[in-house]
Amino acid sequence: MSIGYATATRGGSHHDTRPTLQYATEHDNTTPEGKPEFAVRNQHFTAVGDSLVQCRFVSERGFGGMLNDHYPRLINAVTGWQLSLAEVERIGERIWNLERAFNVREGVRRAQDVLPYRVMHEPVPEGLHKGMYCPPEELDAMLDAYYALRGWRPDGVPTAAKLAELGLASLVGTLP
Repeated sequence: MSIGYATATRGGSHHDTRPTLQYATEHDNTTPEGKPEFAVRNQHFTAVGDSLVQCRFVSERGFGGMLNDHYPRLINAVTGWQLSLAEVERIGERIWNLERAFNVREGVRRAQDVLPYRVMHEPVPEGLHKGMYCPPEELDAMLDAYYALRGWRPDGVPTAAKLAELGLASLVGTLP
């Protein structure tokens, strides 16, 4: 959840990178390994779901916690389009980059992709996650990997090449 909260486009929100059952069964929550990749894919899922005005409880329990073949079938049935799963995933990526570009235009950079002090410095005192926290150096390493996966600069700004690839080249002039 750390990388998801730090990079959420509307502030730290469990709606932007979901700790789904799929996450819990496929990832070791004691290590940062694989977390940036999960965050990117899950953020595409949540962006598409938000665009479909789809309840997370329904989508996750009915279709799964990531974009899969159910989504193009649903969209195609309603619209008459012929989207592939890769195209639906690309829609999520476009939405996420558009939201980030807006936030960058408003001043957001890597310095704002942070977590509360307690999350980075104070281990959880008890319960299932006892002893866990996300030290600043761990978050920095995840941010490096996350930005590289997204095709963004090290300061968290989408590159002109990434925006052009996504058909969002008109945004390039609005970013630093």
